[in-house]
Amino acid sequence: MLRYAGVRLAAGTAKTAVILGFVGVCVCLWLLRAATDPEPPAAPAPAGAATAVRAAPAVSPPVSAPLPVSPELPPPPEPPELGGQDTIDPCTGGFDPAIPPGFEAVTADGITVASAPPAPAEGPYDVALQPTAVAYLVNGLLAEAAALTATPRRDRLTVVVYPSGPALRAATRAPAWSDGVYDGGAVRVAARPNAELGIEIAGLRHELMHAQLHAAIGCMPSWLNEGLAMHFAGPAPVRAWIRMLRGPDGFELGQLEVPSFVSLPGERAERAYAESLAMIEFIVDRAGDAGLRAAVHTGPGPRGGRGLWDRLYPGTGHRALLDALARRVFGVAPGGELDAILRGPVCCHGLRSATELRCRAGTPRTDRTRWTDLSSAPRATCDASW
Repeated sequence: MLRYAGVRLAAGTAKTAVILGFVGVCVCLWLLRAATDPEPPAAPAPAGAATAVRAAPAVSPPVSAPLPVSPELPPPPEPPELGGQDTIDPCTGGFDPAIPPGFEAVTADGITVASAPPAPAEGPYDVALQPTAVAYLVNGLLAEAAALTATPRRDRLTVVVYPSGPALRAATRAPAWSDGVYDGGAVRVAARPNAELGIEIAGLRHELMHAQLHAAIGCMPSWLNEGLAMHFAGPAPVRAWIRMLRGPDGFELGQLEVPSFVSLPGERAERAYAESLAMIEFIVDRAGDAGLRAAVHTGPGPRGGRGLWDRLYPGTGHRALLDALARRVFGVAPGGELDAILRGPVCCHGLRSATELRCRAGTPRTDRTRWTDLSSAPRATCDASW
């Protein structure tokens, strides 16, 4: 009896333990679910609260401070008035030039462009020299010069570009007024960082005409050689022409019968260039480009400058040139009307082409000496110091 009672007691104890264990497992599962389940959704807000939220004013985003205004760049540089260029006596022979030490050379289609290593840009419009582009440009300009003069195009040429004007003149011993040189072997010019391709195109055109004429023709009068080069380059010597018209003198065209203008001092060289170009434009006005080609192929020799001119236009002297120049540029003959125009500021347009240059009287101003006249078409640059 006692043993049976003990068995029953043990059985009851075991049953109790099983129940307690089951309860413990349930509690653990409940705690685990509470820890891993997301937060229950919040109860919906009352209608009044929702209305209050909708009625709240929207908060504007912060206003950003205005960006600082970029400083205005200076205007593009004006093209400089064409300075004196020069060439050797066209009767001398050519030669193969050497590349200056330290210069880098690029060759394309028979044109070699040699230049010093580029210097760092200084101005906002400065660009580095583009030697390959210059070589192809030279090729095209030589073809243009050959077509204008009806001569065989020069097939090989070296162009040497110096870092600056002083460097050019130091290396070539060119005159102080010279911006470029053709020495019989190479065209030598100075880099101009604020110009297209890093080089002044007008000056390059001038020297290339010298190179083309030297290879194709050789001996010729200086007035024809230099006048054609200036005509091909483009810009006219406006100041020198106006000075000639303001103070007419007895200049003798025979003074242009020199082998090269390189031997002339600055003022005489400027006058020689201005007279030479006036002679070329005189030809163009009367016979066009065909007249230029006829002059080139007449073959008068190097010292027959006046003789060639007299054959082309007998009896036409310096005074006739001034008369033609005044009518071409101002539309009036020398005399009272022109004198009245030249006493005040002069306004000109077509400044990039001697053939297209036209000038008129300007209205004096007290606030500046150079300005743009917008009062009539075409617009013109006015200068009180011309």
